[in-house]
Amino acid sequence: MTLLVADTALMRRADLSDIARLALAFVDGGSQWFDWAALESSTTYNFPDETALVSGVQQGLHAARLALLPNLRLAVSPVKLMTLGAADLRLLQRIEHGDKSAKAAVQLKRILADHALLTEEDLAPTASFLADLGVGDAPVFQFLGYEGRMAIYDLLHLPDDKTPPGIELQKEAATFARAQGHTPSEFADYFKFFLQYTGKLGARAASPEDRQLLCETALAALGPRLFDHLDCPQVGGLVAPAEVAEAVKDRLSSGRRIGFTRLSLGAQQIIENTTFEDNGADDPDVFVSGYVSAAQNLLRAVPVTFGLMAQDGASCIFPIEGSDHEAELQLTSAGLITLNGFRRKPKRKPATGAGHGRAEASMEKV
Repeated sequence: MTLLVADTALMRRADLSDIARLALAFVDGGSQWFDWAALESSTTYNFPDETALVSGVQQGLHAARLALLPNLRLAVSPVKLMTLGAADLRLLQRIEHGDKSAKAAVQLKRILADHALLTEEDLAPTASFLADLGVGDAPVFQFLGYEGRMAIYDLLHLPDDKTPPGIELQKEAATFARAQGHTPSEFADYFKFFLQYTGKLGARAASPEDRQLLCETALAALGPRLFDHLDCPQVGGLVAPAEVAEAVKDRLSSGRRIGFTRLSLGAQQIIENTTFEDNGADDPDVFVSGYVSAAQNLLRAVPVTFGLMAQDGASCIFPIEGSDHEAELQLTSAGLITLNGFRRKPKRKPATGAGHGRAEASMEKV
C-alpha cells in the first residue's frame, strides 16, 4: 500500500473516481503505473488530490503536461480532461479507440466545441497563415510550442468587429511584429497593435512608411510607461478560483497592482481600449496610469468567482464583469495572476423585428 491520495491508501483503480480513472486512461502507461505503484513499488507516493495524481503521472512518465490522443490528433492535459465529465470522457475514449460512425463524428464535434479543445487539424492553418504573411521563416517561430500556436491561432479567429483588413496591411503588421516581437505571443500582440493603431490614425498613416514609423513612435512612448505595471502576484500553480480571489484581494489591499504578464500585451491593450493616438496632445503617462488604475478599481469591486481552464490544464482565464466594464485575469502556467485585458462592455443594440434580428455590438473606449 504505497499509493495514497490525501493520505488514503489506494489498492486498485476502482478506488479512484470515475473522472480520475477515465482521465488516467488517456495517459500512455498511466493505468499500468497506477497498478505498479499501488501494489509493487517500494516507494510511497502521496498526492494531495486526484488532480495532482493524474497530472503527476502524466508529467512523471512523459515530462510533458499534454497527453497525446493520436487517433484524434489531439494534445490535451489530462487535468483538462477531468473537467469534461464522465459521460464526455467515455465518448472521447470510444472515439479515440476507433468508433468512426457518423454519430460519433457528431458527438466528437460537440465535445470539442463545448470544451474549447483544438486538434492538429484546427491548428494546422497557423503555418500557412504565417507563410502567407511572409514571416513563416522568422526566428521567433522556430520553437512554436503550445502558447505560441494558440497565440497565432487567435489571430486567425479575431471577433467580427476586429477582423484584420486586406492581406497587404496584414503583411505590414507582420513586418512590424517580426521586428518587435521576441516570442510568438509578443508577435501576436504587436500584430494587433499595428492594425488597431493604424486603424485609428486615418490620413496620418497614408503610406507603409508612415504606418511603420507612427507605430514605432507610439510603442516607444508607451513602453517605458509600462515598466511599472508588469509586477504580478504568484501562487503555487493551478489553484482554485477562491485562492486566486484571495491573492488578488491581498495584493490590492496592500496598495499594489495586478500587472500585465508582458510589456507587449500592455501596449496592445492600451491601444485597443483607450483613445491614445500619440498626436502631440496625448500624455502617455495619463493613458497608461488611467487604464491600469481603472482596471484595479473593477478588480476591487468584483471578486473572482470562476475560471475557464485552458487546454494545457495549467492556465486559466477568469472573467470579471462589472456594470459598465469587464476584465480578464489570467493564471499562467507559472502561477502568475496577471491582467489579461480591461474594456468597456459592448453596447448591444436591440434585436429588430419579432425577435429574429441579430444583435450587434459596438465597442467604446475606456
